[in-house]
Amino acid sequence: MRPRINALTFRPRPGVAPLKGLTGLTALTALATLAVPAVASAATPAAPATQTITNQASASSQRNGHTDWVLKYQFKQVSSTATLNVTNNATATATKCRRCAADGIAFQVVVTSAQNLATLNATNQANAVSSNCVRCSTFAGAYQIVYASNRKLAPWQIQSLNAVRYKLMILRFTGLKGNALQKRLDRIADDVMAILNNGQRPVTPVTPALAKTPAPAALTTNNGPVIDRSVKMTNQGS
Repeated sequence: MRPRINALTFRPRPGVAPLKGLTGLTALTALATLAVPAVASAATPAAPATQTITNQASASSQRNGHTDWVLKYQFKQVSSTATLNVTNNATATATKCRRCAADGIAFQVVVTSAQNLATLNATNQANAVSSNCVRCSTFAGAYQIVYASNRKLAPWQIQSLNAVRYKLMILRFTGLKGNALQKRLDRIADDVMAILNNGQRPVTPVTPALAKTPAPAALTTNNGPVIDRSVKMTNQGS
């Protein structure tokens, strides 16, 4: 699992030419003169300076023999922004019950335009707790994929990413638990990566490198989408 990414800033590395399209926001102004009859003209609205996207799945069980299974799948496209905040959380709790279970899955896919994008704040967390239980289990899986590119997704890519929701929903009826469930989710996450990386035209991802220091991350074009997988499980024996 990759470390969490916080407050990363895109900056070209020394000696590397800036990528086309990564310039500041442009303001379009409609001009009118007295010599020309007034004509209605609409200026292109400026992209919001900051956009925030949140996805959260919370599962909870407090009844004997009961399983609470919650899935939240989010696929979002962001046309243009300077600062992008993305948050993905999964929680699962089981309390005071026998043979109960709680499975919370938060699966987030965000595709954003690299044009004008300067700062990415990504948070991905999972938490699973069982207390005062007998033979109970909790599973919290948080999967976050953030993909920035100067090219738009192909129609088939959009259709495939929308179909991921159904692949995840089917898991509810498989009876998979614990490590087996995590392995299946990992495979679906790999499928999403493949969809993003193999368009009809090769797409060059533009994503920040994972920095271990507070310093801004270098701008790279070869490290693929930002992906973080956070999975936590508990099993309360008899």
